[in-house]
Order: sequence, then structure tokens, then C-alpha cells
Amino acid sequence: MAYFCFIVLFFSISEVTHCVKNPFETDNEENYNEYYNYLELTRRLHTFVENYPRISSLGSVGKSVEGRELWVMRVTTHPITDVPGKPRVRYVGNMHGDEAVSRQVLVYLIEHLLTQYGTDPRVTALVNYTDIYIMPSMNPDGFEKAMEGVCKGNSAGRDNAKHVDLNRNFPDHFDATSALVNDAPEITGVIKWTLQRKFVLSGDLHGGSVMARYPFDDSDSHLMPGGYSPSHDDALYRHLAQTYTQNHPSMREGKPQCQDDPNEKFKDGVTNMADSHDVKGGMQYFSYLRGNCFEVTFELSCCKYPMASDLYTEWNNNREALLAYMEKVHIGVRGYVMTSSGIGLPDSNIAVAGIDHSITTWIFGDYYRLLLPGTYNITASSPGYQSKTEQNVKVNTGRATLLNFILEDLNEERPVLESPTTVAPTTARAHAFSNHRASTPEPRIHPQDSSYRSYVDMERILQQLSTIHSPITRLYSVGQSAQGRKLYVMEISTDPGTDQSGKPEVMLVGGLHGSDAVGGEILLNLVEYLCNNYGSEPLVTQLVNTTRVHILPSMNPDGYEARVEAQKNIVNENVGGGMGNSSDQSTDLNRNFPDISYARDFVQPETAAVMKWIKAYSFVLSATVLGGMIGIKYPSSVDSLDEAVLKSFTEAYYMENPYLQMSQACKEPRPLDRNDINRGFSAPTFSGIDLQTWAYRNTNTLGVSIGLTCDPSPPAENLLIYWKQNHNALLKYIQQVHFSVRGRVTDVHSGQAIANATIVVEGSRHRVHVTSTGQYWRPLASGMYRLHAYAPGYAATMMTVRVLQTQIEQVDFGLTPEQLPQFKSHMEDEEFRKLVESLSSAHTLGQLVQSLLPAGTLIYRNFKERSEFLRGLALNFPHITRLYGLGHSWEFRTIWALEISGSPESPRPTESKIRYVAGVHGNAAVGPELLMEFASVLCINYGWNPTITKLIDRSRIVIVPCVNPDGRELAQEGLCFSTAGRTNAHGVDLDTDFLYGNVSVQPETRAMMNLIEGGGFTLSVVLEGGSLLATYPYDRPTQSVQNEETLRYLASVYASNHPVMHLGYIGCSDELSRNERSVPQGILRGADFNSHTGSMKDFSMDVDACPEVTVYTGCCLHPPPQQLLSLWAEHASPLFAMLVEVHKGVSGVVRGMEGQPVAGAVIGVNGSALVHTDTQGYFHTLLAPGTHQLQVQAPGFQQQLAQVNVSSHQMASPVLIQFTADSSRLALKVGLAVAISIATVVLCSLLVWRFRASKFRRIRHPIRWWRRRRDELRLDAILSEKSPLRRVFLEDSESDNDTFYLEQH
Repeated sequence: MAYFCFIVLFFSISEVTHCVKNPFETDNEENYNEYYNYLELTRRLHTFVENYPRISSLGSVGKSVEGRELWVMRVTTHPITDVPGKPRVRYVGNMHGDEAVSRQVLVYLIEHLLTQYGTDPRVTALVNYTDIYIMPSMNPDGFEKAMEGVCKGNSAGRDNAKHVDLNRNFPDHFDATSALVNDAPEITGVIKWTLQRKFVLSGDLHGGSVMARYPFDDSDSHLMPGGYSPSHDDALYRHLAQTYTQNHPSMREGKPQCQDDPNEKFKDGVTNMADSHDVKGGMQYFSYLRGNCFEVTFELSCCKYPMASDLYTEWNNNREALLAYMEKVHIGVRGYVMTSSGIGLPDSNIAVAGIDHSITTWIFGDYYRLLLPGTYNITASSPGYQSKTEQNVKVNTGRATLLNFILEDLNEERPVLESPTTVAPTTARAHAFSNHRASTPEPRIHPQDSSYRSYVDMERILQQLSTIHSPITRLYSVGQSAQGRKLYVMEISTDPGTDQSGKPEVMLVGGLHGSDAVGGEILLNLVEYLCNNYGSEPLVTQLVNTTRVHILPSMNPDGYEARVEAQKNIVNENVGGGMGNSSDQSTDLNRNFPDISYARDFVQPETAAVMKWIKAYSFVLSATVLGGMIGIKYPSSVDSLDEAVLKSFTEAYYMENPYLQMSQACKEPRPLDRNDINRGFSAPTFSGIDLQTWAYRNTNTLGVSIGLTCDPSPPAENLLIYWKQNHNALLKYIQQVHFSVRGRVTDVHSGQAIANATIVVEGSRHRVHVTSTGQYWRPLASGMYRLHAYAPGYAATMMTVRVLQTQIEQVDFGLTPEQLPQFKSHMEDEEFRKLVESLSSAHTLGQLVQSLLPAGTLIYRNFKERSEFLRGLALNFPHITRLYGLGHSWEFRTIWALEISGSPESPRPTESKIRYVAGVHGNAAVGPELLMEFASVLCINYGWNPTITKLIDRSRIVIVPCVNPDGRELAQEGLCFSTAGRTNAHGVDLDTDFLYGNVSVQPETRAMMNLIEGGGFTLSVVLEGGSLLATYPYDRPTQSVQNEETLRYLASVYASNHPVMHLGYIGCSDELSRNERSVPQGILRGADFNSHTGSMKDFSMDVDACPEVTVYTGCCLHPPPQQLLSLWAEHASPLFAMLVEVHKGVSGVVRGMEGQPVAGAVIGVNGSALVHTDTQGYFHTLLAPGTHQLQVQAPGFQQQLAQVNVSSHQMASPVLIQFTADSSRLALKVGLAVAISIATVVLCSLLVWRFRASKFRRIRHPIRWWRRRRDELRLDAILSEKSPLRRVFLEDSESDNDTFYLEQH
């Protein structure tokens, strides 16, 4: 059980590889108002790579005449490796040095792609699935000579330093005598780059007009202005060009209106290059006929080198067009040309019937052929192989059609693979899983697969299989190793990547140790076998149709590579290099999963990535496959119920591989890893638990470790032997996932799935959470079981089930929502009422705190460490936590809020909502650490301690650990009275900045204001430092305090549960406390302690009517870290006491005459307005113990009165307020009576007008009385102007004469 103590300690590490760089941290953000010279451009591009190394790399394709690099920025995942099947697209700018707009626009495009990756789904998809190359300047020498503001350009800047026009000297198709000039190294570099990369799509950016030009550039006549010279893909080129122009706000008009030719027009903004003017030796022609690439030229602006002030406009004009054009690289047809053994054939020819232009495959045998929607006959051919034609290939709008070709070697007879696009139909399952057996355990592996494959080989094989078998595969990465290698997972299933009804998920992991190569190789073979035999092997087909199988062949690719290199370099030596996770680490990853305690850097990035992966999926069954042992090993400390399940899994495996039944201990110990050799110092070592034990304790999955052989790296020729021994056993093991109790959890009324339900079997601590579609699977051995299903907001349900070995049990749960009104069942729950009453005793509360599993996380953290820790909590407790940012500080640090609740994603109106805040002053360093320890203790005890579980289920706890992260970074450890870091980075004391209507409010203040104005909080607790007492509202010296008895009582709850604070002896020696006398009960009104305006405490009361208690945790603002544990011991009980207190006071619901909830009703207590009802008519407010009078008002209803008794040790008493009369009807009657009276008076006045003046005055007397009453009512409205409830009625106000509708400010 003690493992829970450790569970949160890895949180800060677990997110390191997951963190994406904050765009606010980017150096020198673009200002869009300056041009970069060569040095500035070079510095900017290097900065991009430094900030975004995972999706960008910088290279050069050569040098200019004057020796300047021709920089190319590559933006994609895997930016330093070539990935099969990923199309390559490029942009080239500034070919003519005096056409400068493109140079800057392409820099802006690079920044946009990098900063928006992971945020903008469109950009993220582009970078993930496209290999993007951007050359901002092909002519850097010319740009240095060009001049800003010269719109027509100049010859010195247009050409390169040897006076060569770079867009007139590429090899030309129509002129056989043309040759590459020696004076253009820029052209030489681009040609080599073009031929090497085989770009699929390209854009060439120029200036001097606003339009798009497509090939051909010239004709055989070379006439000026020329004539239409169509290419063989003329319609496609027009489509590509129009894609750009239609996404450009002015280019699509086709009227550039340039000064040189203001009447020039282009239909849809596009033209054939040769038709407008013949260009001999242009780059886009060369790209098309020699480079495999479709290229279009775009003229961006009439002025070639406009003033820098125009750059932002130009970027906005072109941004959408640049993105839309790149997306066109994914249209048409794509695929591979391969041998029958699955080896890609580079430089194979792809021809489309009717189009006299072919393309060739790239180095992996992959190709992309851009085509418009239609039906085509496509032929693939390669020297030495039989060509193959696919008839009637349908190309649709959108993503390219997958079309793979398998060519037969003319010199060797080979078996032909089945069509990779053939997908066997999914078979419905209603009874037991069919007992199919794989026929011959011979996977279709190649001769080289009998050797150990490197990481690059594994990556290539997985990517190729994913492309060839795309209907049943999905290749994804769960993270990176310590040295940056991807941790690849292959999902094999029909319709992969989706949560499908009736499909359980299985996880297989290999290569935990670099020296354990056998497990990774067997799993890689399993991936190949499942892919290649789908549709032919019955068991494989049925498993793929009905299961989602996720296979991670190598969790430790760094160690794996170290072992491969050792095998290459060391022969006949007993060397076990690669045990660790990398060449400079010595961590056994299968002992790296957290258990009890560890150093801050204990959890390695591979472990953190795998933990996050397992928590993200609903794996039912899992296995780790490894060498170094023989037999099957269970997780440690499993319950007897689950041990029986694991035993049944083991028996199924042993039936197919009797060899493993020996389960013998290996005689020879694992060879010593060279990374484990002592390097001359003794460092502390930490040992965690294995993967399967951690997964059993923390996730849905049940699994075992399968040891194949004592030799972790047996001779390569033995791999096929181990494959044959374990092939059927692995398939049978996967099959066991279907012998489970399964079903769905739904709402009994709506029939909708309940996504946050939990299934528990009596006798097991192992909990199973349902999927997003409400499904669950719970493996169980034969026998009788009691299953419980519960979810927040629903009544728990129990069902008894009998499990048979030969039958699948379907057990569906229908959960009933808690009876409406929700508050009624909530507050009448006798068990929770007794719990609150019990915890109101200081003794009982102290016992609870002592019994809790400690988190042990008390250290001072900087902003990065604090952020990682909070992300770790959210990652590891997703069912009860929600982490979000409230805003940013002056220095763009996130102000985090962690919400803890039984249903974090679906707030319930009856939940008691409490706010804990610290770090308003950055030098008060204790508060943030106490709150993070508090959050940790709540999380790790949820589900373990029933009291904490119930408190969290009934509460919504919002924790803001640090409001002033900038100041906290400046605080000085060990200095008790230092003011360093007290203010924010702008020098403002944030606790003086909460002024309503303040237009210059600090960003930190605005973040908290938004949280407070969101409303709904019943109580707030703020931790400060520098003294030892608790203060209550108000801090303003002139503010009168209503309900001071209640505010003082709430402060006393905290102080009375503190071992020292309630004594009232502060004992601090700093200047602030020097003159302080003893404080009765340790509590003071804020203004009596530190009188000031603009405090968060006052703002909370004024805006949300939420009482806020400020607690000064100790005299020392920043004590040594060794004192944090004792401070936690002092403040733990008070913090929990406030959590209990928030459930007291008075609560209820307000209804109308017909029982409907009344929203916005005002609840006043003892003559003071306090709170108003929510949309469900619900209200809750805290009150001091005693008898209180409630006054309830709402527009359109008569005021209602009620009397309530509040106890200091009892839960909030439910009150039902029901209006009995509609004041609007009464007002109508009064108005009618007044109208009749006035009419009568007028009539009488006509009859008695001649009477004496004294008699006439008697008639006027009632009118004077009505006028005087009207004035009194207006005066009442003015006097009540300061009421916080004044604004409540303004929205409904239509008249100044109604007593409810008060005057605005």
C-alpha cells in the first residue's frame, strides 16, 4: 500500500518530453517592419532551430558567388532524417535579389509553422505529414546590393554577383545548346538539391506584379511576348496556380494595377508563363521536366522592394495562400513501388495514360503523383522488373488515393503478395471467440531479418508496413528516448486510431533493456506477421478484426543501438552493453517505474512517455516480452482474485509453448553493463518497480512479463527458433482479452454512454475505467463475482455475474442519475452529514490527517519545476483533476489553476466550491509549497481513503499555487524578511491592484479577477507569510463590515486548528510585527493588521460575495527548506478544516409558485444582502453558528422570510423557499385601482369646481401623499446604491419607480 506515497514524485519529470516550447519564449519575435540582411537572416534562422529542434533543421545547398550560404530551413517531424511516404514541398524566394518581399514573407512563414505547431490543427497536420523546405533567399549577394523603396528594381541587385540572371540560366528543353554557366554557383546548388530531393510541389516567389504563372516558361519560337505554351499537365497547373490566387485577397481579382501597366489583366489571377512573356532557362520548367516537381511562380507585389512598413500587409495577403498551396501536395495518387519481398524500388517510373509526363519514385520506392479528380490508368515500371498497370484508379477530391505496385523480378520467380488494399470484412461476435489456430508459424520475413536490426532498420520497416497496410495499421510515437529517438508503436486493427464498439485494446512492449534484443525482434516479427497474413490466416484475421493491438518493439532504442554497435565491434566477448537507456545513463528501465521514493531525475524520459501512453489508452491486457529469463512473471502484490486471472493467461501461453513451463532461473547472471561500472564516485541509487506492476496499480490493464530465453541477445540464427516457439503462444495470449466480462455503462434515462464510470470487482483493488464510448472489459477467471459500477452524479449499481471459461459474459450497467433536485439528495445524505459532523472535531480531524498517505514532495520549486509537478498531477489523476492556465505574468509565465473534484469536466451546481491561493507576494515562498503538498495528498488519497474520497466527490477545490510567478523567481531562500520578489516584474504590489474598473490592471491581477468574477465560490483561503495569524475582510480602513460575526468565525476556524496561531502570540521580530501586541484567538480584521486598498480579499467580497481569509503561515517569509515539513504539519489540519467548513452554513433552493427554479433571487441574511441563486435556483452561503433570518427577493415575486439555525459542527441545512404570490399581478391590481381613483377624482372635480378652496384642498391631499411616497421610494433607491446586489436587478429594470429596480452608477 505504501506505493501510493510515491506516485506523485515523478510528475515533474513525466512531462519533460511532453512539454512544447512556449511561443512567448521565442527570441526576437517578428515585428514585421524590417528587412533582414544576410547576417540577420542567418542569426534568425539559427534561432528558429535552437528554439524548435524537434521540428526544424537548417542546411545549405551551396554558396553564392561571394561565399554566402544558400540557407534552407526544413520544417517537419524527423527534420534530420528522411521518412518514407512523406511528400516534399518547397518554397524558393528572392531569386532576383531586388525582389525582396518574398525573402521576408518566407521567414514569416517559417515562424508561423514553428510557433503554431501543436496549437493550430491545420499547421500541425501540415508539419506532421509533409516534408517542408523553405529557401528565403536564392540570391543573397544581389539582395545586399538592392535598395529599399526602389519599386522597379535595379540590375545590380537583380542578378548575382557575376551579373547572371538566375531565372534565365537553368537547362532549357527547347534549346539543346543551352548549358549551365560557370558563373552561377547558386543555380548549380539548386539543381543538385532539386535532383536529390525529388520535390513533389514547389513555389517560386517573385515580385513586380500580382499574379501566378505556370509552365511552360517558353516555347520553341521564343517570341516576345510569346504564345500559350501548355505543359502535359496544363489543367493541373491551372488548378495549382488558382489555389494560390483564390486564397490571396487581391491576386484573385486578376488586376494587379501596377504602375508600369495599370490595365494589365489575368483571368482568375493566373497566366501561362510563355503566354505573358517568353522566359528561356526558367527554374519552374527545369523542376517539371528534370526534377519530378510541379512548380508555379507567384508574383507577390507590384513594388519589388517596398518599404518595410508594407511587410505586415504583404504577410497577411499571402499567409493563407502559402498554406493552401502546400496542402495541394497531398492530392492525386501516392504509394510505393516494391519487389515481391517488400523492398522499395527507387527511380521506378510512374506513368499516367493520356498524360505524356512521368515521374519517378524516391529512394524508398515511394511516390506522389499529383492529379485532378478523375479515373486513370496508371503504370509502374522499373528496369529488370515486369511493369504493372492498374486500371480505373479513382482519384477523389482531397487526400491522395493509396496505390501500391508490386513488381516481379524478371530474373527470379517470386511469390506475389496479396493486394495490400484488400481488407477482410469485420466479423460480428456474439459468443465465445473462435478457436482458430495459425497454420504454419513461418512469417513472411526476409533473409536479413534473421539478423539483429538497427533502430534505423526498425523505423524503416515500421513506416513501410504502415504505408503498405494502411487500412489496418497506424504508426505513431509515444515520445522520445534520452537521445531523441522516437518510441514507435504500431497499432494493428481495422479502422485503427478510433475507439470502436466491442474492440478491446492489447499492449505488447519489448526492448526494455538494450541488451534484451530478442524481445524487440520477436515483436517486430509479430508486427510483420499480423500485417502480411491478415486476410489469409483465420486467427490473425479474426484478431485484427476484433481487437486493437498496440505493439512497442523497442522501449529502449538508445540501449538497443549501443548493443548493435557493440555486436559490430566486439566479437566473441561477453559484453552486455546497452542495459541502460542510453550510452550515458545507467538506468534499468524495467526498474524505473515509480514506487516509493526517488530523486528528481529518477524517472527517465522513456519511462515517462510509456506511463503517459498507458494512461491515455484503455488497455485491457498487456505483456512485456524480454530475454534474460525463462517463464512468465506476474506483477508483484496482486490480489488473489487477479492472480487467478493471470494464472489463466499463463496457462493459455504454456499450452502453445510448453518450453516456458520450466520457468527456470537462469544460471548465468546478466552480464555487467559497461555503463554500470563505477566512475570513481558513489552516487545514491534508486530502484522503482517493473512496468507490469506499475500498470496493475495505476491503470486498467492486467499483464505479465514473458521471458523467452536466458540469453538476452542469442545468436541471430536462433531468432527464427524463438519465433517458432512463441508465435502461436503470442496470438493465443492476445486472444485471451476476449475472455472477459464486458459491457457498457449508460444513463438509464437517456441511454447515452457514461464516459467517466468505474468498474470495481469485490475482492480486488484493481479498478477499470470505461472508454469514451462507455465500454469496459474486465478479465476474470471462472467463478461468481459482484461487480460495482459508479460515476459522479449517479447512484452506484451492483450486479452479480457468473463467469464461465468457455463463454463471454456481457454485463451492461444502467446508472440512474441522482434524484432531482440534486441538492436535496446531496444534503440529505446521512452518511456525509455524519462525516462532516465527525470532522468538525479537532481530534477527529487530526486523526484523519495523521492517517493520510503523505506525498513527501516538500521542496522549493522554481516555475518550470512547479509547472511540471502540476502537469504530473493532472496526468496521473485525470479523473479528478483539471489543470488550466488563468493567464500569464508580465514575463509570460503561466498562472496555473488546478481543479480537484469527483467530476472535474462536469461541474454540478450543488458542489461546494472553495479556492486556495498562494504566492500573491512572490517572497512569501511557503504558501505555494504547502498548497502543492495539499493537492498531492488529496490526489494520492483519493480512492484509498474513504473520507478524502467523499470530500473530493462533494467539493470543487480550485488551487492557485502562485499568483506572482515572476516575483517568486526572485525570492531569496533563507532570508526571512527580504522584500525581493514581493512585487511583480512591473514593480506592482498585486494585493493593491484589485480595484474595480482599473484600466491599467496587471496581467496577474486580471487573471485572478477573471477567476473570482466567474463566481460560484463559497470560501477562499489565501496563504501569505511574515506573521502568524489569520485576517478577514475588509482591508479597506473605511469599509463597514456586514456580517462580521460570520467573517470572524471563518478566520477562527483556521486559527483554532493551528497548534500555535490560536494562542495569539505572533512573536515576529521584523518591522511589520515589531509593534504588534498579542492578537486574541490569532485573528484580526484585515484593516486592523495591514490597512490598504485594492486587496484581493476586498475584491472577492465586493464582486462575488465570497468571504476570503488570509492566513499568514509564519514569521519567516522564506525559511530553509528543512522547515517545510514542520510547517506542513502545522497547517495540514487547518487546510482540511476549511475544506470541511465549506460544507456548512445554509443552502437551499428557491422556487416559483409552480415549482420552477428561480434564478437570480437575492438571499439576504439579518438585513444584509449576501448571495443570489444560480440558474437552478440553488444557493449556499456560510454563516456563523446561531439563528439567522433570511430575506428572499426576486423580480416579479413578493419577498419571502425564513429562519434557519446554523451549527458549528453540522452540514449545511437544506432550505426550500417557494414564492406564494406574484408581485407583478399585485402591481397590476394596484395600478388599476389607482387609475380608477384618478378617474373618479377628475369626475368629481368637474362637479365641485365651484366649491370653496378649503374643500378643494381636501381633494388634493391624497395626491400630495402619493407624491411624497414616490419621493421616499426614490430616496430609498439612492441610499441603497452601494449594495452589492444592486446590479442584480438592473438587467430587468424598466422603470425608476419600482423599489426593486435601483439606479445605476
